[in-house]
Amino acid sequence: MRISRNMRTLQRGSSVIELPVITLIIVVLVLFIVKINQGINQKNQLNNLTYALTSIAACDDCDNTMQASAPKTKVISSELADSLLLVAQRHFNTLLIESSAELGLHLEQVAFDPITQKPQLYDVNTGAECLSRESLLSLTDLSPLGTTQGLNAGKHADLFQITLCLKSIDSFTGDFTPLLLSNFSESYYQSSALLIGRTI
Repeated sequence: MRISRNMRTLQRGSSVIELPVITLIIVVLVLFIVKINQGINQKNQLNNLTYALTSIAACDDCDNTMQASAPKTKVISSELADSLLLVAQRHFNTLLIESSAELGLHLEQVAFDPITQKPQLYDVNTGAECLSRESLLSLTDLSPLGTTQGLNAGKHADLFQITLCLKSIDSFTGDFTPLLLSNFSESYYQSSALLIGRTI
C-alpha cells in the first residue's frame, strides 16, 4: 500500500513538472506558426504589388505609344520610379511604421532600336538598395516579334521588370536572428514581375 501511494505521489509530482514544459512548447509553436503565416502573407502582398506596379509601367508605355507620333524609346524615369515607390510605401505603411523595415524598388526597361532591333537596358533604383536577381537584358528572348504589317512587323516589344525589396524586416526569430536566417529573410522578401509592353 505504501509503495502504491508513493508511486502516485511521484506521478503527481512529475505531472506538475511536465505540464508547464508542455504548455511552454505549445505556446512557442503557436507563436512560430503565427509568425510564419504573417511572413507568407507579407510575401504574397509583395508579389501582388510588384505585378500591379509593373502593369502601371507597361501601361505608361502604351499611353506614350498611342499619344506620340514618334514613340519614345525610353519610357521609365526616376520620377516614375519615385511615384511607384510611394505607392508601395503607402501599401506597406503600417509595416514600415511599426518596424525598421525599408522598401527599395528597381525599375527596368529593355527597349529595342527601331532600325537595328538591338536591345538597350534602362534601369532606375530608388529607396533602399534593391537589384533584380536576373537582369532584364538577359531575358530578351521573351520579347515577341511583331507580325502585323504597317504596325509592328519585324519589331520586338519592350520588356518591363520591377523588383521590390523589403529590407531589415523582422524575421521569424526576432532579434535573435542567425546569419543564415538573416540572408534567407533578405532574399525571401524580394519579388520581381516582368511584363511585355505593346508596340502599336
